[in-house]
Amino acid sequence: MAASESKERLDPLAKTALWTASMRAREHEREDRLFCDPLASLLAGTEGPAIMQRFEGAVQPGVEDPALAVRTRYLDDQLVAQDGAGMRQFVSLAAGMDTRAFRLPWSPGVTVFELDRPALLTLKDELLERAGVHSRCEWIPLGVDLMADWTTPLLEAGFDRARSTTWLIEGLLYFLDPLECDLLLRQLSEMSASGSRLLADYVGRTVLESAAMASWRMRMEEQGHPWKSGSDDPQSLFAGFGWTVRVAAYGDPDVDYGRWGDAVIAPGVPGTRGRYLVSGELV
Repeated sequence: MAASESKERLDPLAKTALWTASMRAREHEREDRLFCDPLASLLAGTEGPAIMQRFEGAVQPGVEDPALAVRTRYLDDQLVAQDGAGMRQFVSLAAGMDTRAFRLPWSPGVTVFELDRPALLTLKDELLERAGVHSRCEWIPLGVDLMADWTTPLLEAGFDRARSTTWLIEGLLYFLDPLECDLLLRQLSEMSASGSRLLADYVGRTVLESAAMASWRMRMEEQGHPWKSGSDDPQSLFAGFGWTVRVAAYGDPDVDYGRWGDAVIAPGVPGTRGRYLVSGELV
């Protein structure tokens, strides 16, 4: 199947991965870039930039939201640090067009499982294979439905539930309703050995439901991928599944990288929007 045909089979939510890849490609082109992602443009194709331009033109004209760049750099740093501390099993849920398996300096023996919609990962694999790109770790992409039985395919692919694992949940939780979010967190927690780590991003519920977010939510819903949930107490949310977490808001000293001081999302709207990054450990 040609890559163009695979792309046509992507549902609206899966196509957000092309949009995200285009934002990473834009960051890669900056002289002051926070990370290098030379594969992002390849994976975004022509549709990713078109989606990005349509959305930004409608919701945040003339404003480049720094959240994606900051989030990517922060999570990169966390993953590299956990690799350096001896973690060897990583699982990325809703991995999309993420290229960390190919661009981060993984240690020998690291396995990275990537889970997402089958059509999206098929397209990704086709594009990377055609470009002759090789991963820097043992990369295992798994096409699954995260709202169905994804744990069985993960185990069958070689996941070792007796080993500590780092779980990456990037750009996913707010697309789930509260029951779906709880189900996913319960499933991954049950799969986690002692010493496992978790990295995620989320949004505050109060802010999500505020007037400042109305145009964003409306546009996302129109495109077929609405934001459905948030949490004003993420520590308690994750603690309910056994995780002790630290929550950092965008703009905090270690979640800034020089980009957040004057950040805005749209004229008159502060840049944080109640968004934050979560890092934690299973207790």
